[in-house]
Amino acid sequence: TLHNAQEIVRKGILIGDTVLIRKAGDVIPEVLAPVIEKRTGKERAFVMPSKCPDCGSKLRAMSEGDVDIRCPNSQSCPAQVVERLFYIGSRSALDIDVLGYEAAAALLADKLVIDEGDLFSLTLKDLIKSDFFTKKDGSISVIADRFVAGLELAKTRPLWRVLVALSIRHVGPTSAQALANKFGSIANIQKASADELANIDGVGGVIAEAIVEWFDVDWHKQIIKKWEKAGVALVDAPKEKLKQTLEGLTIVVTGSLNDFTRDGVSEAIVARGGKAASSVSSKTDYVVAGDSAGSKLDKATELGITILDEAGFKKLLEKGIK
Repeated sequence: TLHNAQEIVRKGILIGDTVLIRKAGDVIPEVLAPVIEKRTGKERAFVMPSKCPDCGSKLRAMSEGDVDIRCPNSQSCPAQVVERLFYIGSRSALDIDVLGYEAAAALLADKLVIDEGDLFSLTLKDLIKSDFFTKKDGSISVIADRFVAGLELAKTRPLWRVLVALSIRHVGPTSAQALANKFGSIANIQKASADELANIDGVGGVIAEAIVEWFDVDWHKQIIKKWEKAGVALVDAPKEKLKQTLEGLTIVVTGSLNDFTRDGVSEAIVARGGKAASSVSSKTDYVVAGDSAGSKLDKATELGITILDEAGFKKLLEKGIK
């Protein structure tokens, strides 16, 4: 929870300190304070770096009032490009076989890509130039075959996953699904105003502004063009609309479910007209409690919110409120 320099200074914490912590929320350990009597004199103050350790750019806040210090060289800072490539391959985004951190680093180091815009144009002929994707004798490896197959499969993923893969700040699976359901294509989202975006349940003003700002950047537009040219689906395929059994309902899921992944349960809720929220409040209609449910379950009980097990949730998905 020491997420910015001001918080470290406010709590008086030094590098090397023994600290008091508590459980905040479901799993996050919150650092409360240093244990002064355990200091040895070897502790030292944390000094926020002034330059990016990877590309050397001067670090700064990216907007007025922002306490986070970031590298502004987002297009070509090697560390940022590798992280975005890695994120594209993650299960939360396009779930591309082989595209982990090591593969992402190799793609950039071996100059197979300049940024993520080049990713979906890669072929086996390109990959043979990289040791990561070849055998010791220089021939193409099974890893390369799997990677290219993974890229082809990723081109057919649902629109909401493409939105997540673009690394637009604040846009996660829940807001991406809401956007995809409303607009149906990247082009329509790009044309939408901040007000139109903000009015979508699950989006709001902060996310809307981040989306508009992202699409205003020229090199971001180039990524979209390159992906489209390479065959990435930027329009959701027509699909049978599910019965809107959860229309108007706000649902929070806590703990793990047997038949749903974290992203899958959110998708199931949104596809049926509901809102998949991340925190419990008086506006929450239902809390679905799986194995190892945390403090959200306690809060739901405190607020008198209806709690469902997985079987009850499945029944709600199918039939809605009776």
